[in-house]
Amino acid sequence: MKKILTFIFALALTNMALAQLDRSVQPEAGPAPELDFGKYKLYELKNGLKIIVVEDHKLPRLTMNMVVDRDPIFEGKKAGYVQIAGDMLRQGTTNRPKAQLDEEIDFMGASVFTSSSNVYASGLSKYKDKLVEIMADIVLNPAFPQEEFEKLKKQTISGIESAKDDPQQVGSIVFNSRLYGKDHPYGESPTVATVESIELEDCRTYYNNYWVPNSTYLAIVGDIKAKDAKKLVEKYFGKWASGNRPANVFEAPAKPEGLAVSLTNKESAVQSVLNMGNTIQLKPGDPDEVKMKLTNQILGVGSLGRLFLNIREDKGYTYGAYSSYDDDRLIGEFAANASVRNEVTDSAVVEFMNEFNRIRTEPVSDQELEGSKNAIIGSFGRALERPQTIANFALNIQRFNLDDDYYETYLTRLQELTKEDVMATAKKYIQPDNMHLVVVGKASEVADKLEKFGKVQYFDEQGNPTTKPSMPIPDGMTAQMVIDNYIKAKGGAENMKKVKDIQISRTAVVPGAPAPLKQVDMQKRPNLFKSTMTMPGMGTVQEMRFDGTNGHMGGMQGSKDLEGEELESLKLDAIMDQELQYSELGYQMNLVSMAMVDGEKAYVLELTDPFGETVTHYYSAETNLLIKQEEKQETPQGPIVSSTLYKDYRDVEGVKYPYTMLITTGGQKIDLTVDDIKVNQGLKDEAFKK
Repeated sequence: MKKILTFIFALALTNMALAQLDRSVQPEAGPAPELDFGKYKLYELKNGLKIIVVEDHKLPRLTMNMVVDRDPIFEGKKAGYVQIAGDMLRQGTTNRPKAQLDEEIDFMGASVFTSSSNVYASGLSKYKDKLVEIMADIVLNPAFPQEEFEKLKKQTISGIESAKDDPQQVGSIVFNSRLYGKDHPYGESPTVATVESIELEDCRTYYNNYWVPNSTYLAIVGDIKAKDAKKLVEKYFGKWASGNRPANVFEAPAKPEGLAVSLTNKESAVQSVLNMGNTIQLKPGDPDEVKMKLTNQILGVGSLGRLFLNIREDKGYTYGAYSSYDDDRLIGEFAANASVRNEVTDSAVVEFMNEFNRIRTEPVSDQELEGSKNAIIGSFGRALERPQTIANFALNIQRFNLDDDYYETYLTRLQELTKEDVMATAKKYIQPDNMHLVVVGKASEVADKLEKFGKVQYFDEQGNPTTKPSMPIPDGMTAQMVIDNYIKAKGGAENMKKVKDIQISRTAVVPGAPAPLKQVDMQKRPNLFKSTMTMPGMGTVQEMRFDGTNGHMGGMQGSKDLEGEELESLKLDAIMDQELQYSELGYQMNLVSMAMVDGEKAYVLELTDPFGETVTHYYSAETNLLIKQEEKQETPQGPIVSSTLYKDYRDVEGVKYPYTMLITTGGQKIDLTVDDIKVNQGLKDEAFKK
């Protein structure tokens, strides 16, 4: 049943997914286009608010992007409050409760988003006056309602907990903490404890300190005359009082001597997530920025980058290997990443280092140099087709004090670069001898291999130092004993068998979905099963059923009757309380290790069904209840691990059921909450038939 649930959500997410354009592929070389850099108007109000206007009358639309220019902030014991403060701006004003604000924005067909240093609004130009007025109300009169604050805290904590099961997110968190240090604003990350300590007043204080007009820019793009845009902004933002925002200064992070190797253990990992890189001193507008753009293009951008061609195409270690860089007024970074099979983790690191050293010491080829220049020129030209790009260029010129012709001369400076420039730039900014390597993977399979690169240090999912994983299974403990203890903790075999039928209704919250999904699962002994998932306005998103003989699966993309192994697998999974008869059903059980799950010690048990499919279960060593499940799924992008966390067990007619579940699959995170559980209501067999 638990295995079916994960599968159903994977299908539902597939049905709702939209095809996306693959932008990772580097464009083929082509001639440099004739570029039109467009025009913009720049104004400044008496209170210091700077306005950038780009007229575009092709469509009757308008976009506005307000940016608060501030120093980074170290949040410390209340990490997360800055993000929540930004989200709170959209939760209602002193003039408009959130419901009214949403209604007025929806009526115009507009969109409004907020963050800690940004407000973005987009809509039809005929509503320009109303749109500017609403933006001003959000910026100048935030209400900070307590109820919405508590909701945002809960959502933030949920996101933190789910991130622990996403190796990519864990890798990013640990890499930043190692690269910058946890006492640096770029190296810290919110935890459950820091978010729980945040108070509403912290958000108000942030807003009062940093949201001042004299360090703020407003870029307006679309169907509006520049002078009219200025009048509107003056009308609604002219009385915004200027102020002095705090100045924050931080020391440059120390660099390691040699390659610093850090490992975060994920026992269930079938791949190692690699992140490696070093900090760089490269500010926006630095003459070296265009050089670094070209150097990185050759090394690690898209399918024509050296990293991709070597580590994927030649060696076959991964589905993709890339590099990137950030220029930043405080401190930037060079970074490279890939997800590789466990058994080639060390070999992949060797190839990364080879490519880093090769671009530092050997001239690139003529084909690479010209092809990469043309790829950048092509991307640059396509970006200029959007008026928003002109506004962004103007914004950067103002924020970073760039020359007025910085972007107009960018491609000329690019074309003048030589092979020697690339090699010198790589030597300066790509530093293999002062680099961090962060690996998220299965320590028992990769730790020893990584020792060749340096002493391996261990960190948890938040980047905190920890010890090398070593939790031996208690003497005498067996897989069957773990299952027996689980059955007892759940309520005992006798009470479980008393449940002849059960119906569980859940609400599922999926990020990006237009509304929560409703799921109803029904089971009846011995193996009748039905699961239906619906969404308001969309009807049935996914359905699966087994009536004791026939299996059926349906959804938004069609339906089918199951046959062969699919049918037999569903027939097996539909059996109620399988744990009472694992051996009789042909399951193989293997107690493989101990592991930590959200700070709780757990037994790790691999359960293999008669068809050879393996699911990993984690049972709490304290409560003996199932607290986590993981299973590997094959996808076009390679194998992924789907996980489910089980929490908040409650007693229903003598049997404990988890009322909260968190499913992570394919990068999506689904929160499930039980609304109702009904047992022994006399479900009829007909309810399970097609």
